[in-house]
Amino acid sequence: MLRIAPFEPDVDHVVPLEIDGEINSRDFANVLSDLEKRLATHDTLRLYIEIKSLGGMGASTVFNELKDAIKHWDRFDRLAVVTDVEGVRTATTVIDKLTPKMECQTFRFDARDTAQAWVT
Repeated sequence: MLRIAPFEPDVDHVVPLEIDGEINSRDFANVLSDLEKRLATHDTLRLYIEIKSLGGMGASTVFNELKDAIKHWDRFDRLAVVTDVEGVRTATTVIDKLTPKMECQTFRFDARDTAQAWVT
């Protein structure tokens, strides 16, 4: 599941996402729709992503859905990833190097409050 998650404080320039298990095309479509609405009113956005677990996701789903989302990467200036999954923590470091306009940091779940404060 990929979804827009509750986030405190409720600020429109932060896109709070939650990933837990398998992600499908419908999940991507819902998130992309919300993202498009926020981009219509903000020059830049910030991403806050909590990754609880990663499940199956077909390669075709990933490529078909990410091609639409990737065109917006230059509109994000911060990415906070909250996870205890080590592979994801490493991947976030790579994203930080590939996206010089976006500041990226990873946090463990016990530092969730720090992550929310940093991304806000």
